[in-house]
Amino acid sequence: MEEKDYRLVFVGNTQVGLLGLKEIFEEFRSQRGAPESELKQLLVERAGKTNYIPSSVKAEYEKTLFREFKKFLGEKVEEEKREFIEVILLGLGCFSRHQLEKDIMAVLSETGMKASFNFVTDPSLMSQFGILPMPALIINGKVKSKGTVPPKSMIKKWLEEEKR
Repeated sequence: MEEKDYRLVFVGNTQVGLLGLKEIFEEFRSQRGAPESELKQLLVERAGKTNYIPSSVKAEYEKTLFREFKKFLGEKVEEEKREFIEVILLGLGCFSRHQLEKDIMAVLSETGMKASFNFVTDPSLMSQFGILPMPALIINGKVKSKGTVPPKSMIKKWLEEEKR
């Protein structure tokens, strides 16, 4: 079975999933010296062949794809400030994952923090994160726990740290 190249990215304040970015970025690696405006346009045109990109937010996609391309090249990129925290939970349907899910939702409810909360249960997508063992908790792109269910107090501490 072929592994999916699927990545969650933020386009403005909306999180979207895009297919084939690794392949696209490999294609454009040799054009890293091209003018930024030209490269942004080419990235969006190419990504639009396998993903739906609404014309009304094309400029936001250009910005996002260019930022992700720079990360792919290993360049330091300053992330945009968001109104919310990005929380990703990796794991299958085991007891630990369910408990961690309940604890995260409880902490978010108790604190009233704004968060994007995504579950990744597809093994081929989980493998793209390169994290074992499961379940794993990622907050704003940082792995906070793996293979355990941390106490709610620790989850709250991590979320508060990332909110700042």
